[in-house]
Amino acid sequence: MTTPSTDPASARPASQPEHAVAALFDIRIPVSDGVELSANLWLPEPRPDHADERFPAILEMIPYRKDDWRLAGDQARGEWLAARGFAFCRLDIRGTGSSPGIALDEYTARETHDGYDAVEWLAAQPWSNGNVGMWGISYGGFTSIQVAMLRPPHLKAIVPVMATDDRYLTDVHYIGGCVTVSELSQYAVSMVGMNAMPPKAEYRGAAWADEWRERLEETPIWLFEWLRQQHDGPYWRQGSLAADYGAIEAAIFSIGGWMDEYVDPVLRMQEHCTAPRRSLIGNWVHSLPDDAYPGPNLDWLHEMVRFFDHWLKGADNGVMDEAGLVYFRREYAAPERFPAEWPGAWVGEATWPPADAAERVLHLAAGEAPLVGRLAADGDGSVAPAVERFRHRPTTGARTAGLSWGAGGAPNGLGRDMRPDEALIPTFTSAPLEKPLDIVGFPTAILHWESSAPIATAVVRLMDVAPDGTSAQVTAGILNLTHRASHADPSPLEPGVVTEVRVVMRSIGYRFLAGHRVRLSVASSYWPVIWPSPFAAEYGLHLGGEADSRLVLPTVPSGDGPLAVPPFKTTPAGLREAGSYSGESPTWRIVDDVIDGSLTVTSSEFGETIMPDGRTSLYTGERLEMTARDDDPASARFHNEVVYRLRDSGSEILIEASGTMRSTATDFHMNVGLRVTLDGAPFFERGWLETIPRHLV
Repeated sequence: MTTPSTDPASARPASQPEHAVAALFDIRIPVSDGVELSANLWLPEPRPDHADERFPAILEMIPYRKDDWRLAGDQARGEWLAARGFAFCRLDIRGTGSSPGIALDEYTARETHDGYDAVEWLAAQPWSNGNVGMWGISYGGFTSIQVAMLRPPHLKAIVPVMATDDRYLTDVHYIGGCVTVSELSQYAVSMVGMNAMPPKAEYRGAAWADEWRERLEETPIWLFEWLRQQHDGPYWRQGSLAADYGAIEAAIFSIGGWMDEYVDPVLRMQEHCTAPRRSLIGNWVHSLPDDAYPGPNLDWLHEMVRFFDHWLKGADNGVMDEAGLVYFRREYAAPERFPAEWPGAWVGEATWPPADAAERVLHLAAGEAPLVGRLAADGDGSVAPAVERFRHRPTTGARTAGLSWGAGGAPNGLGRDMRPDEALIPTFTSAPLEKPLDIVGFPTAILHWESSAPIATAVVRLMDVAPDGTSAQVTAGILNLTHRASHADPSPLEPGVVTEVRVVMRSIGYRFLAGHRVRLSVASSYWPVIWPSPFAAEYGLHLGGEADSRLVLPTVPSGDGPLAVPPFKTTPAGLREAGSYSGESPTWRIVDDVIDGSLTVTSSEFGETIMPDGRTSLYTGERLEMTARDDDPASARFHNEVVYRLRDSGSEILIEASGTMRSTATDFHMNVGLRVTLDGAPFFERGWLETIPRHLV
């Protein structure tokens, strides 16, 4: 249902700014092993006629430097929340920012227990009412889920935004059992530089230089361990909720975006968690819903405060009486890299899956020309047996698709018209639809696949073909076919044998309009999203008869949903401008080297943040280069260069990190470098070399 035209401020009120705010920096929070972590805290002050007033706390814990890199946003959000009666605590996880210790990896058990301790510390403060919530986007969403799994007695509610319940299945390291490229290189190398930055000097005293040097010498390269763990197992189960959705007792409000890589966990948690829960999904990329593209946008802080008003302040505001899942059902829009908004409507569901969920099956059938097939509906007659043959092209995707699996700010944009790619791979297209077709959930391609090599990847894309022929991506799915039965215990394909495989696509809410056509394309690579399978190969896609390759669409009868949609507040939250940012123009280029036979995707992004004090500044940037070759699938490479330049308290710190990863048929070879200067003088320099065997990837 579309949003009613009701004033949201009066129809769905939230706490208003009634408090003066005190900002406290470098608060030390003791944890159970004796370490004192560093936090910034924004406290509401009791109103003059409420001297005994006590407040709930909201905790965010991430490694992204509260005293410079995230200070402006933290300060604006902290002041805003504190004015509304919530103490906001921003904690640097151990070994990052101004917190002591060593960051041995992301999401360690020790880190999560630190979060447990921080929750209980906040609840015990004299200003606290004993109720604590957690929130965060991405890493902070992960930590809120992971800490909630430990069940701190005073943690009452969490708001994970674009986060995951399963670290192997849905994160930046692997997709469908395939090693990632663009997201892995961006995140892994940037964290080498981020983890090398020092604590804030004025907070650490005389031990500052020694503590910083210890951090530089002892912090491992996280990427190496991620590459050692190529299959699912105990390493990835640490911090993953999926094994026990009942572990969380705190109330959950999950927020996701269809164009973000973490959207599937929103639906999985809504279905399987047992705690009180709500979920919200928009069109958005990996960014906060008030300004993420594609719109429509909404004031997510208003939604979060209403949720915390209920669970942390005891407000009887009806937030849990609203639709359990609200999502935006989008419609066709001409594809572009950075669309401002997509058409469609908000839909409200009481439960997930929807009570009226059904399936529509479309069978893959040969057409009149090779690789140009059709989708045949049930009842359209039998599909004659046929085989569509195509070869492995590692560069498929680079010319038309998105830069990453989950899009974000420039240069991480969305895909364009897919027809240039589709000319070289099998496609299957339906007849024009006579009436709209609404889908929500996880489309699935069931394929009968024959490979000449023991390792192969299936990449399927669901497309909306407009009447003018434009082919716009709706969603996609990826599966390393050696993982067809298990991500924990993969097995090679038997060359020449036809194998049935099931490729589940990323979830989507979408309406195909009348006159449009549904298309499924099948490829063997998705550059630069995933690392190509290593062998030159020919594939056969078997159709018809006993080899019934088919597309299964999760449908709902009308797509309008059974419940009213809340009247969302769409005006800005009104955060105070704190600090400023100026960025250089980002780049995203594709170089097709005809003589060399390679295709290279490059991107760059540089900019500088001026802190709220007007004196401290942080310049950040990265330059990324990713190369693959159709005639040599084993040989692929990424190289990333990252720079951080911090000017603080009269000193200048320059961090330069670089990472190169290249492959052969048998191994990944990695070369990571780090160089640190302080006021122009060398302070630290080191290089790391690592070779890790490929295990069926």
